[in-house]
Amino acid sequence: MNSLFIVFHVILLASSVHLTNAASYEYFKLALVWPATFTRIHASGMTKPKIPNYFTIHGLWPTNFSSPWPQSCAEKPADYFKRSSIDTLQNGLNHYWPNLKSAETNMELWIEEWEKHGTCSLQKFNQSEYFRQAISITEFLDILVVFKNVGIIPHRTKTYSLIDIVNAIKETKTRQVEPELVCFQDRSDVLLREIRVCLDANLAEYISCPINRSKGVILCKTKSNAIKIPV
Repeated sequence: MNSLFIVFHVILLASSVHLTNAASYEYFKLALVWPATFTRIHASGMTKPKIPNYFTIHGLWPTNFSSPWPQSCAEKPADYFKRSSIDTLQNGLNHYWPNLKSAETNMELWIEEWEKHGTCSLQKFNQSEYFRQAISITEFLDILVVFKNVGIIPHRTKTYSLIDIVNAIKETKTRQVEPELVCFQDRSDVLLREIRVCLDANLAEYISCPINRSKGVILCKTKSNAIKIPV
């Protein structure tokens, strides 16, 4: 009897942990990708022939300060992606959140991002609000203009320091909170791959991004004048 009780208790506890992890989050991370670096990473022809020359959205991810991070949180059919929910947002999404992969449509990317990440924020944001917030924050940040205002211009050979890039983001838009920069090592070059900014669970205030311990994520660590933003 005691053994049966213990087994039942373990199963119940595991189920409770699973539900908590799947349905709860503590903050958001907005990831903005630099398309020219994306094409370097996927140089096998899987990228579109014409890509944007501005930062585009990779994802808006409900996240926890420690793993596990929530994913795929739909609990009922009504939670899944509905095209009608973004009808009025498609122009903005096509501009700010395009799919850079040649074999996939923009819609395929939006479906994937909503069902993998967006559904985990349903306790606060419905599908339309989730995508609207992603566009609004990206428009507000206007990273490329911020860079140009301080002399950071994408260039084939010129490099910039990590400190200068981070300070440009902090001092003008996010009120001195720390962003997260992801890089890509391309032979001897370090290329800026993504800029990620973090916000509270209500998308109301910027917060410093915690140290990312995810496998496969290469954070920009160099403090020398060695980071390229390629064209």
